[in-house]
Amino acid sequence: MLNQKNRGSLTVLLVAGLALVGWCIPVLAVNYDDYDEDVAKLLQEYQILPDDQGSYAPSVLMFNEGKDSNTLVDFETGLIILTATTEKVLKQSIIDVLLTQIDPSVIDAKTAQDFGLTNDKTNRPFFWEQVVDHTGEAIGSKWRAGKFADYLLKRKTRQNGRLKVSLSMVETHKDIAGGKYIKFAKAASRQHKVPVSLVMAIMETESSFNPLARSRSNALGLMQIKAETAGRDYFSIIKGYKHTPTSSFLYSPKNNIEVAAGYLSILENRYLVGIKNPKKREYAIISSYNGGAGNLWLSLDRKGNKTKSLARINKMSVAEFYWFLTNRHIRKETRNYVKKVSGKQSKYVNL
Repeated sequence: MLNQKNRGSLTVLLVAGLALVGWCIPVLAVNYDDYDEDVAKLLQEYQILPDDQGSYAPSVLMFNEGKDSNTLVDFETGLIILTATTEKVLKQSIIDVLLTQIDPSVIDAKTAQDFGLTNDKTNRPFFWEQVVDHTGEAIGSKWRAGKFADYLLKRKTRQNGRLKVSLSMVETHKDIAGGKYIKFAKAASRQHKVPVSLVMAIMETESSFNPLARSRSNALGLMQIKAETAGRDYFSIIKGYKHTPTSSFLYSPKNNIEVAAGYLSILENRYLVGIKNPKKREYAIISSYNGGAGNLWLSLDRKGNKTKSLARINKMSVAEFYWFLTNRHIRKETRNYVKKVSGKQSKYVNL
């Protein structure tokens, strides 16, 4: 399924300017009147209300190279948007994002201020094969990145005193991105006896494989782990001692996936014990990973009585329980979440 040879064709898009500030941190609310309609719509989709600081969705990564340039990467749609005050600065921004190495094991994930270029460990930039140039070639050298930057600059536009270009990743960009983490998912799956398809489907749903994802509620990394809840449960129950993991720990893909898989096993073996059918138990795990086990019981019983809730679940067929979760769970976000994760699992069943 994860075929890196099928790169697709690169589409160069011309979009309006973005005067964005901050890198992977909340930014001030945006005045959408300053932007073209298509870009304004894009930004509005990223804003997660009611966060008055304008936090962005976990699939969106922003970094500020300085007052003269900004770059936004949307891992969900595969869109990269760059703006700068001069052509020289814009060209360097293009080269930097094409050759950047944002693997948290290489950069300082805690401060997340330094986008290092191609590292000595892999000799490949982070977006290797996820972005190809105008000739369809993967970009791994400053020479090729510079040539592609020159190509993009010929198609730049200008608005509000800033130059701007955007480009799309290949159609299979999420397959390629997800492929980087399969070995960690398999190891964690074996360790905690949870399906690797479930781990990968949750990972894609949570972050679109953005390793530096952060939500407005401070859920971190590929699988959006909250340090003070799932993180503490993992160390207390799995490791046997009280500890709250640091952000730098959770930004490590290996650690993040390990903690998430451990938490999935905690949900199954502690919080959701009593659900007899394994498929219904899996659906309950998915809903509880997003909305918590307590909200599952409240969805089934007005007072949240676990015993009564379990009795209802065990009387339902698998189809009936899935329908209940996707239509009657008290949280709309969780209803949609169950659909998304269960729908994505089929992509990973043969791993």
